[in-house]
Amino acid sequence: MNRIPVADAHVDVLMKLLNPDIRFHCDHPELAANYASLQQGGVATQVFALFVEPKWDPATQLYAVLREIDAFYEQIASLASIRAIRTREDLRMARQQQQLAALLSLEGAGCLRGSVEVLRILHHLGVRGVGLTWNDANELADGCGELRGGGLTRAGRDVLREMQHLSMWIDLAHLHDAGVRDVLRLTDGPVMASHANARAVHAHRRNLTDDTIREIIRRQGWIGLTFEARFVADGQVRIDDVFRHLDHILELGGQHHVGFGSDFDGTSNDIVGLTASRDYAPFAQRVLDRYGRELGSAVLFGNFEAFLQRQLPP
Repeated sequence: MNRIPVADAHVDVLMKLLNPDIRFHCDHPELAANYASLQQGGVATQVFALFVEPKWDPATQLYAVLREIDAFYEQIASLASIRAIRTREDLRMARQQQQLAALLSLEGAGCLRGSVEVLRILHHLGVRGVGLTWNDANELADGCGELRGGGLTRAGRDVLREMQHLSMWIDLAHLHDAGVRDVLRLTDGPVMASHANARAVHAHRRNLTDDTIREIIRRQGWIGLTFEARFVADGQVRIDDVFRHLDHILELGGQHHVGFGSDFDGTSNDIVGLTASRDYAPFAQRVLDRYGRELGSAVLFGNFEAFLQRQLPP
């Protein structure tokens, strides 16, 4: 592993592993965050998102989510150099054994159909974070692309309460602003945004307002800047455009609460020089050169590690 450890809070590898021709341990051209690429990039912590087509009915979504969980344990967590993380003790053991710490999160909870029972089952299977929606509405809340702009439903509030009870992290990415306000009103603990940028820098609906960023910081939460070019800037997007978002969050006081959630294997528009996990190695060096070793290392790895220590069950 690269000497500069990196934490990445969001890749969409698992949805691609449903294709039997794509395997995690093979250097397949369609897989940006495969085993070799993560190793070459120095990734020490990786959150694997469970994403399925939101337009499918909930039963079909749940079936696909379960298949993705199976792919995670059969192709990823089964490797000796990778450890599936459910608890802080698992994380400690991964560091002791110099293994990549691999976690599961649910991106869009339509598969729950509002059921806290299904949420608990997914928690038993190792899912540790949930984003309530993708871009559209579901039984829990409206996503950022839903024109009516509603907040959380009654079922969404029930799921939110159970997530807090289970110590699952609440992911604000993709949630409509009204839903974000509901989450912040109904909870008082840490929240995070696994892959989102600053709306004040680039006015895209998927990005976070300054008020939300400040509240995440106040709650000891975490923000992962994403490499989907549409959320970073207009035109041909480069690494310096990502740094504009990072600079802004640092100016808001986020030096202990910001990092990266690349969205590799889920992006539709690439940033020059940031197209696969292996690109983290030169990118990490640029971060250290620009921000210094102490702050740079915190942004690359330490901040998310501290968030996991706060959020994971013992």
